[in-house]
Amino acid sequence: MSKTSPTMAASTGKSPVTGGDGSIGRDSLRRPDSATHFGVNLAALAVGLLILYVLSQLHPGAIDASVILITTCASIAIIIVGGERLWRGSSLIVAAGLNLTNLRRLSVKHAATRVFGLVLTLGLIALTYWLFPEYHGDFYNPFWRFLRLLAPAVVPAALVYFLWSDSRLDEPDDAYWHLGRIALGRGIAAGAPAMLREHFLGWTVKAFFLPLMVVYLTDQINGTPGLLADVAQNGLRNSWFQLLLRSAYTVDLLFCVVGYVMTVRLFDSHIRSTEPTMLGWVVALICYQPFYSVIGTYYLRYDENGEWLDFFSAYPAFSGFWGGCIVALVILYGLATVAFGIRFSNLTHRGIITSGPYRYTRHPAYLCKNLSWWLISVPFLTAADFGTGLRHCCLLGLLNTVYFLRAKTEERHLSRDPVYVAYSEWITRRGIFSRMLRIVSARRRRPDEKAA
Repeated sequence: MSKTSPTMAASTGKSPVTGGDGSIGRDSLRRPDSATHFGVNLAALAVGLLILYVLSQLHPGAIDASVILITTCASIAIIIVGGERLWRGSSLIVAAGLNLTNLRRLSVKHAATRVFGLVLTLGLIALTYWLFPEYHGDFYNPFWRFLRLLAPAVVPAALVYFLWSDSRLDEPDDAYWHLGRIALGRGIAAGAPAMLREHFLGWTVKAFFLPLMVVYLTDQINGTPGLLADVAQNGLRNSWFQLLLRSAYTVDLLFCVVGYVMTVRLFDSHIRSTEPTMLGWVVALICYQPFYSVIGTYYLRYDENGEWLDFFSAYPAFSGFWGGCIVALVILYGLATVAFGIRFSNLTHRGIITSGPYRYTRHPAYLCKNLSWWLISVPFLTAADFGTGLRHCCLLGLLNTVYFLRAKTEERHLSRDPVYVAYSEWITRRGIFSRMLRIVSARRRRPDEKAA
């Protein structure tokens, strides 16, 4: 999930991985530029964590978690947007499909039609939330509060942005315009069905995942002060482990929320395309609530016999090493999300990321997450019989297979972008696993060479 802007790649007319004669060689192979600057994202992360810590500790429990969440995410977004503007300059605006020089005359009718399309889109999402019982319980209360706090700022900003962008878009007849036009009874223009399909798929992704991420992040924020106090009072190894683990997941969720909120063309973080296959959607959605509450409980329950601490607590040195490996994997998992900056989103292509952990392997997040589950649940260790342990290993293996399918469907989707094809080729030749294989192969050849 990454990119140098496809617009930028197409404008050169050259393949990022081929030489002048069309051949692919070691000297000509280079890593494509990333859609985001990992250093800028890390700076935003540092500021965001500082703000999160200060607000959580200034008056513990007195400041609403939603206020802390919005303040922290806003600071991260502002730093990334400003940093990318300095890093990419005017090319950011060009890649986003905006023209700031040859402006068209503002058409109030055209702009009003686009705004009407936006209102209809949001109205359909609100109707969905009202219709389905899933969204009627207390579980989503943090998300409703998040919307109430955010709406007074976002709604006016969205209206101003739609009016401002209407005369600056390279393609002003976008999905919002087509939707508004159809709703007003003006007929279906050429290209509207395909454009509206992408439009509604993209909004479906946001409408499904943003509530979940806000709820999960709110829970993490609410639980952090207690863990900090526990560490300060006791300083036990397990307390430190839980704090580091929660912090890593908080980092991941912070950039998830920022990514889903900041889907804006002005920042070149808009959706280029959504996952086109049913398989891709199914294997992604079953990993999240409410679907995983059924799948994880009744079909893939691999952790019935406790966790690693239950088995290794009697061996302090080894348990420290084991816990350190888990924390390292979860931190790498969080940093893989940080690499997306304001562009994180499931099931969509919003830019090819080639920096941070993605310069070593195509799927660092999936790899680290799945490995951490094996270390946390240790399904191969059980107080029951051998068959139970084997069954738990098979169940976790099936869950790993789901993530393998997610990786493959994402690769197939992103391979429509030539920049991802170039990145994939680069990883195949220069990635960490390719390097490890070359080292192993070289060591195996040495005895044969000496004998010769």
